Amino acid sequence: MATIPQRSGRVTRLYVTRSSANEGITFIRLDIPDAEQPKDGYFQLNQRHPNYNALYSLALTAATNGLELRIRTEDEITPNEYAVVRYMTVDW
Repeated sequence: MATIPQRSGRVTRLYVTRSSANEGITFIRLDIPDAEQPKDGYFQLNQRHPNYNALYSLALTAATNGLELRIRTEDEITPNEYAVVRYMTVDW
């Protein structure tokens, strides 16, 4: 059984923008070691994700309250690509 790539940390930045195709994107940065970072330190949450609103709200809540956010990604996390968000969790 394959493991799902993931990273956990406190949210240090939410960067909301759009792509050249006019698609909404939120980039999320966590306080994790440089060696574990994706490209430019960003996890990419695409607005076309079926749970975009809930995931964005979860990231914002984690950031606001200083909680650790766990991000699971679609593919392996490498320094050459933004890590596309599959899902996220927060534990209390």
